[in-house]
Amino acid sequence: MMHIQTEVYSEAIVLQLKGRFDYHTMEGFQTALSQAEKPPNPPHIILDLHHLTFIDSMAIGRLVGTWHRLKRESTRFTLAAQTGYVDRVLKEIKLAAIIPTVPTVEEALALPQMLERNSDA
Repeated sequence: MMHIQTEVYSEAIVLQLKGRFDYHTMEGFQTALSQAEKPPNPPHIILDLHHLTFIDSMAIGRLVGTWHRLKRESTRFTLAAQTGYVDRVLKEIKLAAIIPTVPTVEEALALPQMLERNSDA
């Protein structure tokens, strides 16, 4: 079972995932993501994985597919704060080479400003 809590910020929407992200919870994730993407479209969607205890290959595939789709729509997508088992799995498959991944939600929220400062330099 997975619970998803949505937090709205001016620069992003954070979806906090709690529990297990697997085949059985895929529909709930898709519903929460669809709600997060409704107008006004956020420029950045952040998944807070701090309380996620399990992730399977179907869920990882969904993350990659979501990243590709949001990239085409010019929406940033970042994973944040994964720990324990989830962190080990995502590091093992080198998911950060595809999807931006940061240690904390706070860093993810600061990411757009950091990118803008770097492009101005």
